[in-house]
Amino acid sequence: MRRFRFIVVLLCAMMAVVGCHRRPLLEPDHRAVLRVKVRYDGIKNVTTGIYNDKIAVPEFHTDVLRVLFYNEAGSRILSEGFITEREVDADGNDIVTGNVMLAPGHYRVLAYNFDTPGTFIRNEHRWESITAFTDEIPESKYRSLRGRAIDNEYIYYEPDHLFVARDADLYVEAHSDTKVIEMEANTIIDTYYVQIRVKNLEYAASATAVLSGLSATNAIGANTRHDDESTALYIEMQKSTDERIEDDNKDVLCGVFNTFGRIEGVPSDLHITFQALTREGEYAEKTIDMTPVFLSEDARERHWLLIDEVWELPVPIDPPGSGGGGFSPEVDDWEDEEVIVPIS
Repeated sequence: MRRFRFIVVLLCAMMAVVGCHRRPLLEPDHRAVLRVKVRYDGIKNVTTGIYNDKIAVPEFHTDVLRVLFYNEAGSRILSEGFITEREVDADGNDIVTGNVMLAPGHYRVLAYNFDTPGTFIRNEHRWESITAFTDEIPESKYRSLRGRAIDNEYIYYEPDHLFVARDADLYVEAHSDTKVIEMEANTIIDTYYVQIRVKNLEYAASATAVLSGLSATNAIGANTRHDDESTALYIEMQKSTDERIEDDNKDVLCGVFNTFGRIEGVPSDLHITFQALTREGEYAEKTIDMTPVFLSEDARERHWLLIDEVWELPVPIDPPGSGGGGFSPEVDDWEDEEVIVPIS
């Protein structure tokens, strides 16, 4: 009996040893793959809802994303880098991929496209303070403006589209294989189409517009547009025609422009000033109250700012082809003359 008990105990001990030997010891792995889909569909006046197909719109593709990992509170950056492996999905969106190293824990992560020559980033050291902005126009452009346009204290260039992916509560658990983190980046920029009907458009050499009542920046961590200060945007206008106009004169000045967004509740500041330089070097100007325009269904639903007024440009005193004005040399008809030329 004692011998039988000894054999049973020995067998149990052997099974325990074999069980421990067959169970692998798994070490945690910090490897991860970050995949960000950059969404281009649904951008009004760029990839959908285009009012005037004669006006060129940008074509998007993203080769590089900058990625920032913050601590759980967002008070400091833990690591940052770039991901660059690009593929295109069936809908034409870019998917940018890269390898990262992440220990288990809670993070805030932010990624944005790094190919925006006109949109800049500052104060990235904190999640709440990282901000997208554009440059103020130079003094030379201020000097070219007249009238109501120069009432704006600050005028900025329009931003490029900035596609941002964010996760304010990313949790990475302990893992033994490569973790895949998937995110989606969408633009923080609004694109508008603006148009005004013009009479005598053929006499305009160039035209610009300044639109006030807009936000100058965007805090991209929280996706918050700063509305504590109203600013203005400098817009290059183009000559075109609108076949939807039920009139013989279908000429328009128009433009597609980007903005960080309209500031709500500042109707007194919401104006657009058009300026045209005529071929004689004279300036023409027209200021429009944009408050009712922004309240229209076209503006709210489609971002079309269609101004239902006709701006009549002045006709030059001497229209092109009249032969008057400027230096106009003339040559008389040839006459035959007989002259004796002495030869010595």
